[in-house]
Amino acid sequence: MPQPTKLFILLAIILLAACNKPANQPPICLHPENPNYFLYKGKPTILVTSGEHYGAVMNAGFNYSKYLGSLKEAGLNYTRIFVGPYSEMGSNNFGISNNTMNPADGQYLTPWVQEKSTRKYDLAKWNPAFFGRLHQVVETADQLGIVAEISLFTSYYVDHQWSISPFNPKNNTLGMDSIPFRQVNTPANGKLMAIQEKYVRKIVQELNRYPNVIFEIQNEPWSDNPQKVESLEVDSLVHPFGWQKIVEIANQASLEWQNRIAQIITDEENKLPNKHLIAQNISNSKCKITHPDPNVSIFNFHYAYPDAASQNLALGKAIALDETGFMPHTDLNYRSEAWKFMLAGGATYNNLDYSFTVGAEDGTHPIDSGTPGWGGVEYRKQIKILKDFIEGFDFIRMKPDNSLLKIQSGKLADFQVLAEKGKQYGIYLQKSSSCEIKLQIPDGEYAVEWTDVCSGAKTRTEKLIPKSNYANLICPEFKEDIALRIYKKP
Repeated sequence: MPQPTKLFILLAIILLAACNKPANQPPICLHPENPNYFLYKGKPTILVTSGEHYGAVMNAGFNYSKYLGSLKEAGLNYTRIFVGPYSEMGSNNFGISNNTMNPADGQYLTPWVQEKSTRKYDLAKWNPAFFGRLHQVVETADQLGIVAEISLFTSYYVDHQWSISPFNPKNNTLGMDSIPFRQVNTPANGKLMAIQEKYVRKIVQELNRYPNVIFEIQNEPWSDNPQKVESLEVDSLVHPFGWQKIVEIANQASLEWQNRIAQIITDEENKLPNKHLIAQNISNSKCKITHPDPNVSIFNFHYAYPDAASQNLALGKAIALDETGFMPHTDLNYRSEAWKFMLAGGATYNNLDYSFTVGAEDGTHPIDSGTPGWGGVEYRKQIKILKDFIEGFDFIRMKPDNSLLKIQSGKLADFQVLAEKGKQYGIYLQKSSSCEIKLQIPDGEYAVEWTDVCSGAKTRTEKLIPKSNYANLICPEFKEDIALRIYKKP
């Protein structure tokens, strides 16, 4: 008899554990002592993953059990899911091969029933097959300790994506007015607003029981309704596209509509037992948030710089990098983005991992050169090292503070410091050459551990005794990047 696979054993354990699952577990929330981080299952929590391109529910051909089991086996704890009125069928706008949001014929699931004869959606009738799968995916994730961010809406980007949406008047039976796609997620969407509200309330009702759910209002609202904030000076080799050189946020019409959706979620959950976190997608790169919606607890950024986190921590909310991509395919490009963001106070990191496809739900599909992102088995191992590194600290006591480190001699391309002054320090260093660093650190005796960010191995340990609140460290030789843990000895 063949031996069972590790994944089979894992799933068997999960099913057994589900029978003994504690009742009334509270949903993931902001940590009461430091709301820049989460509290989940009674523990301080960060969310770190390298997950699929959002089709786990909508694509009936995608083996979600295998996918979620693979995330669990990799030691990761988050996934992002699109539901509802958007797919990427029949086109390839972003260069994604084997896109899980492009289901095969007959495999696309939406919340609404599609009439067989006309192929039109009846937006007054819910689709049991969709909601059955939605429950299965979220419940499986819950059993595995994986948090699911449910993205309720998204921009449409181009006419084609709008032309195949169930919300498009030509695709449904309600006889609504025709509108351009840029008006869909704004107050000027006519009769569609009532449909959107019913949809949001239905999703919120269905998922209220689960502790592992976050509701995101809309993916990339600035794409359809942009408002430019600033221009950026960037490395064109790493960020070659024009849109990577500007910061855009959603315009006022979009923001008004997003506020309304957040209020609908809040109002509906006020009638229900559980209250879930609401996330709002702010911008690419970075942006200082000046008028936060009081119903929002998580602010999401895409392709984010460390500043996206550090300059918004004073809001007392969680800051997330929930989508990566559009950089050259090297581990360093994506790994350094992750380390710098999370050590700048980020609460969530989600690499958009194109190695998860239909037929390769274990994340082993080769990522071709045209696909706009990175991932794979080895990269997921590296991201787990980051997660373990941060979780090795009492991180809710820590804040980013790059002023504590100076380059004494040699060269250092970049760094990021997360610290509880006088007690614990997490430092990430990138591309060093004969570098000596100077740390502002209170007097005492400290243990120092240098960690290889690709293997997790401790490459060197030493003792640090500052004098007059300063200490120098000579960096070991490393090819690309390294992490440094410093903690005060009792």
